Amino acid sequence: MDVLTMMQTALPRLREQAERLMTDQFTVQRYTGRTVTDPVTFVDVQEMIQVAESRGKMQTSGGIASQVVTASGDSSNVGGNVPVWSLYLHFPVTLTGLREKDVAVCTASGDPDLVGRRFRLVNLQSEKSHATARRWNVQEMPEGD
Repeated sequence: MDVLTMMQTALPRLREQAERLMTDQFTVQRYTGRTVTDPVTFVDVQEMIQVAESRGKMQTSGGIASQVVTASGDSSNVGGNVPVWSLYLHFPVTLTGLREKDVAVCTASGDPDLVGRRFRLVNLQSEKSHATARRWNVQEMPEGD
């Protein structure tokens, strides 16, 4: 059996294993470009529609000390090193149609500190033929944003 055949045979099982680790629940929303008036605060806000509900998994990596440098070349941390973390959100490979700038809201998690937090999808980093998950680079959105 050649390597490609072995990979294609194993891929469904590998995807199933990856999804077993996706124990959080998310609602994914998208800005419509229109504004609506909030009925409680009477403030105009950007309208959002729900585009998906899915299981998922939050993941961080990094923590490597790094000197953060601005575009002008100035260090934003006055010459010190700070840990730099990357934040990822993994969805099942079958969840398609998401876009950059969509917002994923954690609605359920084994970690109560994740519930209610919002994450802007920055870019998909799992564009590959034999992916076991859709891995998005994300940024947490501060409350009120």
